[in-house]
Amino acid sequence: MSLMTDAQFEKFFEPYAGNVEGFYEATYWRLADELIKELIRRHLDLKSGQRVLDVGGGTGRWGIWLATEFGVDVTVADKSADMLRQAETNRRASSVADRVELVHCDVEDAPELVDASYDAVISTYGVLSFLDNPAAAFETIHRAMRPGATGFLMSHSLSNALSSKILRDGAGPEELAALMATRIVRWSEHVPPLRVFSADELKSLATGAGLVGERVFGVTALALPGPEDFGYPYDKISDISRALKDEEYFRTVLALELEASRHDAWAERGTNLAIKVRRP
Repeated sequence: MSLMTDAQFEKFFEPYAGNVEGFYEATYWRLADELIKELIRRHLDLKSGQRVLDVGGGTGRWGIWLATEFGVDVTVADKSADMLRQAETNRRASSVADRVELVHCDVEDAPELVDASYDAVISTYGVLSFLDNPAAAFETIHRAMRPGATGFLMSHSLSNALSSKILRDGAGPEELAALMATRIVRWSEHVPPLRVFSADELKSLATGAGLVGERVFGVTALALPGPEDFGYPYDKISDISRALKDEEYFRTVLALELEASRHDAWAERGTNLAIKVRRP
């Protein structure tokens, strides 16, 4: 099933290109970012001089962080021309412009990405959930990775979609049955339909592409966002984002999230799922 046309894709992402940083007015997203950063530090073992591919890297903020934090060379690959225009502005304004390159491509079929040329791959938040053919994306990622390379790939979570529809949205039996059968969720008229995955489904996609799925994490698994955290520009701040403005509370919750990340059984609680993969 095609989730959206190319025109719909560009129309959806165009307004996000210039306001991505605005989302961090809701402190929940800063918590999620800090969790992702620490998981990357702990599980990808990045070293200066290595090459990293950021799939669906958008405005380049993760690529710039990787280059700054680890001294790696990063390729930010994205299908959205608007996102990459903003990424170019961000890249030029950074102190690591010479370490970040931008590639306009579709990860489902990306000959622009050279075979076996990356030591690590990341794909943050919901990139995999926007794809028509996630299996093709996993094959591209496998092809681009060097033997022994590792990856940290994220998607939206099936279990979170179901619980949100039941507890928050009051979805009826037909909508819930369709979500379970199709693994596609529709949050609102303004958001395109999105694919959602279980941990086992992500592992199956990895295996099918010749990768080893080593771990799955929930991002975040304990502190879940409020409905207000998805409504940028924000009319009001959610209870969780308000609570997380207290730095001591923020540090406590982050520590608990990192403890939860040690246990695969907790992953399915996540708003998003992240799978650590390795190319044999």
